[in-house]
Amino acid sequence: MLQALGRRFAATGVPGSRAFTASAAHEYQSRLGQHYHNTLRDDIMILQYTPPAMRAKQEEMNAERSKASKEGATDWEPNPNRMQKSKPVRPKVPVCSAQGTPFVKKVTVHIRCREALQNKNHLLSSLMALQVITGHRAQLIRSRSDVATWKLRKGMPIAAKVELDGDDMFEFLDKLIEVVLPRMKEYSGMRMSSGDGNGNFTLGFDSSVIGLFPEMEMVYDMFPLITGFSVNINTTAVRNRDGRLLLSGLGLPFMHMRKPLTDELALD
Repeated sequence: MLQALGRRFAATGVPGSRAFTASAAHEYQSRLGQHYHNTLRDDIMILQYTPPAMRAKQEEMNAERSKASKEGATDWEPNPNRMQKSKPVRPKVPVCSAQGTPFVKKVTVHIRCREALQNKNHLLSSLMALQVITGHRAQLIRSRSDVATWKLRKGMPIAAKVELDGDDMFEFLDKLIEVVLPRMKEYSGMRMSSGDGNGNFTLGFDSSVIGLFPEMEMVYDMFPLITGFSVNINTTAVRNRDGRLLLSGLGLPFMHMRKPLTDELALD
């Protein structure tokens, strides 16, 4: 039996891969990309599986609930003095399959420089810092409107960004999760309530975190201005819990809020 399993592993062409997998073979160079396609994708598909009978019952209950809300048969009466706002239609949760498993589409690293309002040359430090930590040339972002309070005019350069996808995206996430976050002091993880509702997440860091990247350690003193940055993770998940499941499998920590112990439990 062990010899048969060994032949199946060898047939996949990927060392350390599973004998039975719903994912196609991918030649990713990054460790995190191989981990997703060889292990994590199948695990997420199994965890998200819902039996057909239970899924049909859930769809029936959702249809009855939406029909009752349209007919007005609800327990509460709407306030006529309050304007009823139309909510955007949320995408339907796809059926559990190998193609419907959540996946990280792209990662955007963004830096906004306030000092560029007085002198646009201050933005050069942000452009070079993004190029150092990501390995890609940053794009310049200009303002779209005029704001007299901030002395901002349309077309002024105010920020920079880099969009990563594919193998470069996995390499940056691997470096951020395995190197930068463990070196941060008093970092417990992202909150469970984070996310935009559609499976996308944003991490904000201050100016002291950018110096924790291995590429910035040798050239940190050469930058005259260091600012904070944000990392936007765009996934194909349609719900926050699916996105949290994906990111936690990749190694991103999440902070669970624990209730304080009462006096009786503390004495026990």
